[in-house]
Amino acid sequence: MFASVHLSSQADADLRAFEAFVNAQPIVRECWMLSGEVDFILKCVASDMAAFQDFVTHLTAAPHVQNVRTSLVLHNSKYAPAVPLELKV
Repeated sequence: MFASVHLSSQADADLRAFEAFVNAQPIVRECWMLSGEVDFILKCVASDMAAFQDFVTHLTAAPHVQNVRTSLVLHNSKYAPAVPLELKV
């Protein structure tokens, strides 16, 4: 599950406050700050849809959160978490 978050303010203090909020949420496993229309994308793992919906309700009410869009993963087409290292002989 992913949540794309648009903040109402990109001031440094507001960005840090949002990151602190996210770091306190166990459901959020990864968080990336992006350029463009979306400020942050959150990778979330919830026990069920009700738990995810509760989190989204909490996230939407967080300070400076203007908009949240969610996406559910239907299929993983590629999973390669390791960084490929090419060795030259």
